[in-house]
Amino acid sequence: MSESLQSNTTQTLPDDREELYHLVWREPAERIAFLYNISTEQLAKRCAELRIPRPLVGYWKALAKGTAPAVPPLPALKKGKTAKIPKEPGITASSPTVALPKALSPATRKQDMITGNGNALINDLKTYLPKSRVTEDGYYKPAKKKLLDLNVSDTGFDSAIDFLSRFFDALGKQGYRVTLDVPGEIMHRADIDIKEDPKEGGYRWDNLWQPYSPSIICIGDMHFAFSLAEMTEYVPAKKVKNRYVRDEQMTRWIRRKNSEPFLHVSKHTLPTGRFLLQLYSPYSSANWLIQFRQTKQCGLISQIPKMISALQDAVPLISEQLEEARIKAEEWRIQREREHAIYQEKERIRQEEEAYNASRTELNSIMAQWAEDKRMEQFFREAELDAAGLGEQQKVRIMERLQLARQFLSGDSAVEQLLKWKTPQERLNKA
Repeated sequence: MSESLQSNTTQTLPDDREELYHLVWREPAERIAFLYNISTEQLAKRCAELRIPRPLVGYWKALAKGTAPAVPPLPALKKGKTAKIPKEPGITASSPTVALPKALSPATRKQDMITGNGNALINDLKTYLPKSRVTEDGYYKPAKKKLLDLNVSDTGFDSAIDFLSRFFDALGKQGYRVTLDVPGEIMHRADIDIKEDPKEGGYRWDNLWQPYSPSIICIGDMHFAFSLAEMTEYVPAKKVKNRYVRDEQMTRWIRRKNSEPFLHVSKHTLPTGRFLLQLYSPYSSANWLIQFRQTKQCGLISQIPKMISALQDAVPLISEQLEEARIKAEEWRIQREREHAIYQEKERIRQEEEAYNASRTELNSIMAQWAEDKRMEQFFREAELDAAGLGEQQKVRIMERLQLARQFLSGDSAVEQLLKWKTPQERLNKA
């Protein structure tokens, strides 16, 4: 079933300088290029020719946050320059009957980034994927990680954009929004197997591109995540200019009745042009996942009503799982608090016993030191008395030795140690 992207009715670019000036400060360059069917390079060239200042990189994000700088005034044209855009192939002069896009407030623009049809998110894919690296089997692998969760080949890109546009429009009509950011929430991305036949062999040497965060569908306060991927099949293939392509001749040969000579055929996983949409719960405490596969007889676009119904039906199921998880988490928290209180009480008792034993041990040591100090002092007094009865020369030698002995045994006395001693409560207060 063909699901090609429908062409949009393009508008013509304003040919008035002031009108173009207001337009480039009202809409991003990529959106202007899309609306007027021109390239961003052509737009930049026209603005340069007419001396029209353009927003710098990061301006639109700053505008959404309310921190954008003031719009610079339109400078005067140099003498001899015209304020009209000359006609040129690819850029058609504007008709006075064409309505210009309405200006968007910062709040509206920020909302447009995350709601309903998700045009800004799709435009990001259009901007970054065609410029990104392409693997040997044809899949885009962009360096940018803040994109919708899409794994697609360069040949299936238009079909993927067509489906996402229709899917987002259908979600928007239901009042549901699409976003990449959910403030205050930790969302988990589920892995996805892109083989069309899960039982089929084959291995992709290039790992799938993965975004930083899952793509989210918001249904009220409930969040769902989704991944869109072009499926692969394991088929006879050959390498042409560093790119694997289907070996159609080998495919026809092995379909014949006598295919025995072709048992060893070079095969590779290649994109099928058919897509798999995986819807799942991004909550770690809720287990829900459903897949919708495109077949040769049934496209994904025709399954959009079923997808939305599946999301709606899953809301009470996931809500119940989240409530059960919340109750378990609360029970676990209470149990942890109880265990922590028991531990703290045991720790308090242990510290009190430890402080008591340490104070008593130190006091016993001070008492023993006191007795030792008395014994040493008695020794030195009696030694000095005995020395007094000796001859003068011997008395001097004895007194010198006693002085050396005092210095050797010098240290904190029992009284000094008692001043440093701490009671059990003092030890606990210090801790």
